[in-house]
Amino acid sequence: MKNEINEKELGFSQEEIKEMIWAAEDRSSARKHGFDVPSFGETPVKKTFSFVLSTVIGHDFVKGPVVEFAAQLKGFSDSLNGPGGVGGPTALATKYGYSTPKLLSIKKDAAVWQIFSDNHNDGPAYSKSMTSKGKELRKGTGTSISAWPSTTDLSAAENDVLPGIETRFRENAAFAKSQKSIYTETDGITMHIEVNSTPFVPGAVKPDLEVELSDGGHPELGCTKSGYQGFNVYKSVGGGAFVFLCTCNEADFKDMSALPAKGVSAAWTYKAFYLFDGVEVGPVSSEITISVLGLI
Repeated sequence: MKNEINEKELGFSQEEIKEMIWAAEDRSSARKHGFDVPSFGETPVKKTFSFVLSTVIGHDFVKGPVVEFAAQLKGFSDSLNGPGGVGGPTALATKYGYSTPKLLSIKKDAAVWQIFSDNHNDGPAYSKSMTSKGKELRKGTGTSISAWPSTTDLSAAENDVLPGIETRFRENAAFAKSQKSIYTETDGITMHIEVNSTPFVPGAVKPDLEVELSDGGHPELGCTKSGYQGFNVYKSVGGGAFVFLCTCNEADFKDMSALPAKGVSAAWTYKAFYLFDGVEVGPVSSEITISVLGLI
């Protein structure tokens, strides 16, 4: 990696540094997705971490968050294979001499990571929903029954993409950048392989609200904060009107509202607006629904 940090100087391995970088973009989200977020309680750690951020994050063109990396891979593939992988090879692919097998590999990497991006949060929620369904079927006492949990059918997804998508992406980007006599920064921006600083525009995006059941049966919501203060959450129960639930200034929030009576299920639906300087901005998030079950 071009921008690797001296491990001995920092006292962290490259993997630890990478985890710190991911955590910096959204510590709560990073923690939820299994990354070890280091403690910043000690001044030396804070100083070191600041150095890592300024040295690596400021210069590494590869996006860290899952969704942003998916968009980057798609942009790279589209710039070479045509929008949606149709109409290529493009002028950029011809200019830099990407082979047909390489272009196909780039397209498949982007498609597979997009599938992962779209579905990587479904597993835990599906597992917990299925467990709740089993408890309801076996010991429930309610007079109504919840619907079976649904999950995405991935049987048609590509299954011949090998591990190492990010490594291949870096190598494919380096292939163009190494051709210094013809490579331009404008080309790199079009190919999504340059560090392109985009101004933060409050209200330009909608919250990427997610939900899953916690161990206690209460929904746990998450949302990427980016440069926002937080988000306002609204809730609908059983298809009723949405009402304001709370203001969340962290990336994660657990809805501790009272669950239904034991054995009774209910559909709770959420939506959210970003907050900037205390004001709701931008479009509302997509509505997300989860089935909760009374356990006690």
